[in-house]
Amino acid sequence: MKRWLPLLALWACTPSFQDQSVVRDLRVLAVKAEPPEAQYDDQGVDDVQVRVLALDPSHPPGPQSMVVTLCGPTDSRRCDTGPSFSLGQQPLSTTLVVPSAALEAAVANDDLGGFGGLRVQFSLSIDDGDPARAVFASKVLLYSKRGSNPTPNHNPLLTGMHLTNEGVDGGTLQPGEMLHLPIGVKIGLRPLLADGARETYQTTDLRGNVVQLTEQPQYSFFTKPGAEFDSETADEPLDGVAPPDGLTRIDSLVPGSGTMWIVVRDGRGGESWISFPWTTD
Repeated sequence: MKRWLPLLALWACTPSFQDQSVVRDLRVLAVKAEPPEAQYDDQGVDDVQVRVLALDPSHPPGPQSMVVTLCGPTDSRRCDTGPSFSLGQQPLSTTLVVPSAALEAAVANDDLGGFGGLRVQFSLSIDDGDPARAVFASKVLLYSKRGSNPTPNHNPLLTGMHLTNEGVDGGTLQPGEMLHLPIGVKIGLRPLLADGARETYQTTDLRGNVVQLTEQPQYSFFTKPGAEFDSETADEPLDGVAPPDGLTRIDSLVPGSGTMWIVVRDGRGGESWISFPWTTD
């Protein structure tokens, strides 16, 4: 059996906080698999590299690791019922070796008999050295049989961010470039997708009809304390044209600096992110 770890729809149990877009404690913000849609056949399953975006602004940077368990999908989003497969402690960026029995259990657990792909729940916990502060996250992993989908899904990639100020063009930032925030001024943000990132694909509905759909990417915005957004999430406009003030706006009322992250998800298990340091002027 080859190694794999694709994933879909993130769920996480995190400490309480006032604004979900402001990261104050240890949290899992996103999980990326490359490729996002694994394929399988009698010879094995695709290798997939997984990367977890986990942050803890409340503590100095230090080593983090995750404990991984696989099982069939559960209502609790944890592997607390049915067969489960512990993969032990793993780094946040790794290719994991998964037992063949996990895929066999997915077949047995699938009420649809594999229609639309097989689903395996990937559950993880992360701590920064203190197990009492561990956070939990869960993904439903989707597998398609090799050859059943001629165009497997790809991760939606972001190339940068366009800025506006009261509808006036403020230029474009490349990933990792500094964002300057005038105190008390809301800066409009418009994430930029790579060419071809929004894919059109075919799928089969429950009546057996082949239908063609286009992805509808959604963005989630996060920042360290000191800045805030006026909208935590936004959809990619259907026509690709954002409002004059972008898809969200960020501002800061006090001097400081930090980092912001933009996570994009395509609705089919693909996701990625970019980050920008920010400072007040």
